[in-house]
Amino acid sequence: MRKMKRIVAAGLVLSMMLTACGGGKTGGADATEKADAAEKADAKEPAGAAEGAASGNAKDSQESEVITIWYEGGDARLPFFEAVEAEMQKDYPNYSINAVTFDNSTFMTKVLQATSATGGVDLVFNDASRLLEIDLQSNNGFEDLSSILEQDSRKDLVNEGDIKLSSVGGRLVVYPVNRTIAGLGVKTDVAGVDVAGETSPATWEEFKELGLAYKNAGINGFTMILGSDPGQVFNLFLCGSGMSDIFLNGTPESQVEKNQKYFEDIVSVYAGGDEAFWDKDATSEDFSAMYTKIQSGSVGMFRAGNWNVAGWDAPDSGVGEYQVTEWPSISGDGTRGLVLLNTRGFAMPKNSEHKEAASVFLQYALKEEPQGRSFETMGSCMDLSVVDTDKLTKNQKIFFDPDVKLYPIDNYVADIPYYNDIKDVYEKGLTNAVNSKSGEEITENIANIHTSINQVIEKNK
Repeated sequence: MRKMKRIVAAGLVLSMMLTACGGGKTGGADATEKADAAEKADAKEPAGAAEGAASGNAKDSQESEVITIWYEGGDARLPFFEAVEAEMQKDYPNYSINAVTFDNSTFMTKVLQATSATGGVDLVFNDASRLLEIDLQSNNGFEDLSSILEQDSRKDLVNEGDIKLSSVGGRLVVYPVNRTIAGLGVKTDVAGVDVAGETSPATWEEFKELGLAYKNAGINGFTMILGSDPGQVFNLFLCGSGMSDIFLNGTPESQVEKNQKYFEDIVSVYAGGDEAFWDKDATSEDFSAMYTKIQSGSVGMFRAGNWNVAGWDAPDSGVGEYQVTEWPSISGDGTRGLVLLNTRGFAMPKNSEHKEAASVFLQYALKEEPQGRSFETMGSCMDLSVVDTDKLTKNQKIFFDPDVKLYPIDNYVADIPYYNDIKDVYEKGLTNAVNSKSGEEITENIANIHTSINQVIEKNK
């Protein structure tokens, strides 16, 4: 564990004014990808703090307050936290931070313990999906941060997708500060394979034709892991085509039957006999093995994220020449975009000892300077204006293009108490489907997923 403690300098000011925050609305209840910023709890103290900030009230006490932050990600992320602190201290010089980093496994254990019983931390920072899981396990152990975001003068940087992936049951559990986004990587240097333009493949048919062309050239046409998290690739193709509720809705009801054709189309890329071009090792590989193949240049199309393309664009990365584009339109209506897989941000335990100070800190996380540090340390930010696009690598640029559509994955982690039971039968069903031996078996196995999900729902009614 590495620890950084910031101590406020002497000369505290007695009535420093907090910058007034503007009004307005954030987008709908279904924003962003990562599952970690979507729980809201009884946020009376944070709400009061936000209202005070909005009215321009000054901090009345000279007493120092230290905001304890736990985070995953190592010392490389400290400049972001320090930038938020520096902005805050212009108005609140008596507030400082103590930021402590953990590996992810330790983080998850300690934060669950803290929110459930022991306390000792004011804000926690991680992927929204992980924080939402902790909120579920701790019986809504995090505050609802909606009122704080509502008072944030830069709240318009947060879109509907961000809110979707950061919330649960109408509660904003995670205060989102940056995004995890994925596009389709396409190799352009394979002899005998013609990639028709920077947006190719635009349709599902073009995707299949290009995949077979790579296969005929002697490399795998496509890869994405199927052993662990087999549902992600279906999110990429279906949500990337602008769809939502791809296997489940919030009622809950299974949606697999409605989308059966699309599930069959995707599975056939792996299990479709001579027409298949998906790397056959995908069912046994982890992400590390998948990345090794991508960086050996032995796969034609692959998931490319805003977190790794800068490294892959380096001449010595091994990936070779490639381009990142939106996911192909599988529905045939032309709708396509990048996929918002997650957000990263802060959650506030209900048993935080410094809620008012922590609430103030959050309202500086979207400021220009901290957003610049977010991009520098994590490769992502909400405020695209802080990014010098002239300095981006070739394949970073699409992730910071405001004209490219961004579609969030579905998020039911904490909305449905028995969601993990549904997810378990869904993923087992997908595994059976990709191991099918014929087209008829693919159809049967996907139909069985629909039945199995409905059985879990009926059992838990």
